[in-house]
Amino acid sequence: MSAIDGRSPPPPSSTRLTADESEDAISSFRSILRYPTVSSIASENGAYERCASYILSRLTTVPCLTGVGVLDESPSRCPGIVARWEGRNADWPIILLNSHYDVVPAILDDWTLDPFGAVRRDGKIYGRGAQDMKCVCIQYIEAIRKLHNVDPNFRPMRTIHLTFVPDEEVGGSGMQAFLSSALYESMPGIALALDEGLASTDDSYSLFYGERLPWWVDVTATGRTGHASRFVEHTAVERIIGVANRALAYREEQRALLHGNDVGASSSSSSSSSSSSSAAIAADHSNCSHAVAAKRMRMMQRMRKDGKVTLGDVTSLNITTLEAGVRVGDTFAYNCVPPVAKCTLDIRISPHVDPREVGEMIDEWCRECSSSSSKGGRGCEVGWNSVGMGLVGYDHALTTVDDTNPWFRVFADAMSSIGRAIVPQVFPAATDSRFLRQLGIKAFGFSPMRNTEIMLHENDEYLEESVFIEGIEVYVTLISALGSVTDLDNGAHTT
Repeated sequence: MSAIDGRSPPPPSSTRLTADESEDAISSFRSILRYPTVSSIASENGAYERCASYILSRLTTVPCLTGVGVLDESPSRCPGIVARWEGRNADWPIILLNSHYDVVPAILDDWTLDPFGAVRRDGKIYGRGAQDMKCVCIQYIEAIRKLHNVDPNFRPMRTIHLTFVPDEEVGGSGMQAFLSSALYESMPGIALALDEGLASTDDSYSLFYGERLPWWVDVTATGRTGHASRFVEHTAVERIIGVANRALAYREEQRALLHGNDVGASSSSSSSSSSSSSAAIAADHSNCSHAVAAKRMRMMQRMRKDGKVTLGDVTSLNITTLEAGVRVGDTFAYNCVPPVAKCTLDIRISPHVDPREVGEMIDEWCRECSSSSSKGGRGCEVGWNSVGMGLVGYDHALTTVDDTNPWFRVFADAMSSIGRAIVPQVFPAATDSRFLRQLGIKAFGFSPMRNTEIMLHENDEYLEESVFIEGIEVYVTLISALGSVTDLDNGAHTT
């Protein structure tokens, strides 16, 4: 979608942070970066609890915030932190500002700086979580502090709730705890939620209205076993390779869609035998899956006609594990044909694709690779299952980004008032906002970082100080605007 251009002059100087306010915010940002809240271990080593205590300490220094505390329903040693800025109309649907304080691992040998040292150098602050998304945790707090400092008597028209949750990087148990909490049940509805976004490499801001659906698929093939000196027929390995080749062919189709090439073009031009094989299987697959292939082709043509295609617009697939072999203690029996072989697929399904079609496609791959079982291959089959199949997150849910959604108009107008452009997009990965959208709650992914290299999950992750401070000032405008809306109460839970 095209950018929505800012048209109004810059905001008054009162929304700008002073030098002292900026230094205090940067100090707080560096402090939160020093907590090694790596999702897989932070609950066990106490990093979650220490970081949560720090967030609580910062929230209690903002006079207008009340209800500061730990969510009662938080998982053990994984505290979710909540606070609220009480609005003038307690029965109006609220604004939710959500963030997560857990981070992905950092491999120390691959960093040139301490990933949890919060090093400040050349106008940049380095640390795991600098972009994803401890910056936003602090920006929310400092933006509300600024609004209070400018006018201690100001109160928003509707209540603004803040949530700081763990475990977003490993499935979202923190958000799930909030959505099953008494606090959530007591709310008069959520009018709009903000959650994390991504940096933008140009002068606009990215605004995410949906995201790709994550599927982690386990595929298991069974086959005949025997001594490896023989030509054993109907083996598990040949079946799992058949599935893997079909998966790679589909991956190539989607990669070509992203880069604007004809399907299979890059494969046919490649000199590698694997690429040629993928192209051949792609052709075979299109013959076997007429409906899915035809819809995919129509989608490709439509999106190319519209212009730019982003990663969030296509379905990515990667084979993340391959497993086979007969184990003998800590090693393998190299002369034994394994009766079982497995692979796992990481699939991120574009909102332009029905997830059920993807499921049917994988079903067909498995049927095709099991087809010879009737010819002496009894018990030689391929099957699959998806982690989370049938649970929340199975279907796509999007928040509209046009004039039919008045909250989008409020957001866009607020950004326009400070001369900033926004570009609505599909988020390429998964965030906690997917759980909100599944409940019919309007949710935008937004991290105010423009003219910034996308560094989340990268080595030497950093954020420029000026971008961090500008982001606080953007939230000052947004929180004030969103909290001041008075006539959009109908349909608080409608995306």
